[in-house]
Amino acid sequence: MKKKLTTKQKKIIDVSVTCLQIAVVIVAIVISIIVIANPIVSSAKVTKSRTKLLPVQSNSMDGSFEDSFKKGDLLIAKTPKDPLALEVGDIITYVGAVEGFEALITHRIVEVKWDEQGKAETYYTLGDAESRDNEAAAINPYDVLAVYQSHIKDLGKAIDWLQDDTHFLLVVVLPLIALFVYNIIAFVRVIMQGKMEKLKLAAENAPVMDEEEIKRKAIEEYLSKQSEQASQDEKSE
Repeated sequence: MKKKLTTKQKKIIDVSVTCLQIAVVIVAIVISIIVIANPIVSSAKVTKSRTKLLPVQSNSMDGSFEDSFKKGDLLIAKTPKDPLALEVGDIITYVGAVEGFEALITHRIVEVKWDEQGKAETYYTLGDAESRDNEAAAINPYDVLAVYQSHIKDLGKAIDWLQDDTHFLLVVVLPLIALFVYNIIAFVRVIMQGKMEKLKLAAENAPVMDEEEIKRKAIEEYLSKQSEQASQDEKSE
């Protein structure tokens, strides 16, 4: 025989379920914001948000500098307020060609070419892992999409994983759908329970007839029928 839950146990369960629902919603919101703020690295499409989250796709910046980073890390970068005010040592993100495809490239500025007015005309960049003998890539200042701010180790792998449509569906969409269905079912149960309680209360408050009253009503009904029958017999004569 199943034991009924006490009021205290029910409250604990209700609070636990509510906390779980809040946690699911918060996680879904955070993940969605991260994915939305993150450019699609496999193409030149970049979000318009000022802050960008960039999963590192190669070890080209794996160097000895304090701000060097590796594949799988997550970069936090911002759109430059003034693309002409960058200096040697700044790490910038721009669209370039990788194996014949457009992709986001993040390298360090190693040289700046100035025009006659003393404004930056061209930035030359290299990865920290590349030899300084390599030819630096020439970048127009207005092609700079973001400037490095900081990075978080290994978090880029998680962002890459979440950007997959299937994984996003499993981690965000399906839990939210399940939460929505659960709350619909709970809402219907509350309504049905309320109706059942009203019916039960109505039944409890209904007048209860004792045996004598039942007999009296039966006799009254019988006499009433007999009277009606006698009236009909008289009319027919």
